[in-house]
Amino acid sequence: SFTASLYAKGTAKIAHKVGEEAVETVIVAMRGDKQKLAEESADLLYHLLVLWQVCDMPASEVYEVLADRHGEI
Repeated sequence: SFTASLYAKGTAKIAHKVGEEAVETVIVAMRGDKQKLAEESADLLYHLLVLWQVCDMPASEVYEVLADRHGEI
């Protein structure tokens, strides 16, 4: 699977993909294309979730930080 192939490439490659997807998301946001923004946002979130997993970072820890900073989510 694609996810397994990402894991095999390691943390640095996954982190690099997060960066690529973030840049692509920003670009399409500036163009105002909502469909493309949804697609790129999905790619960004997917790669971020994979990065959290490979780094043994539960999403709950991220949500806790957000809640501490901005109130209950």
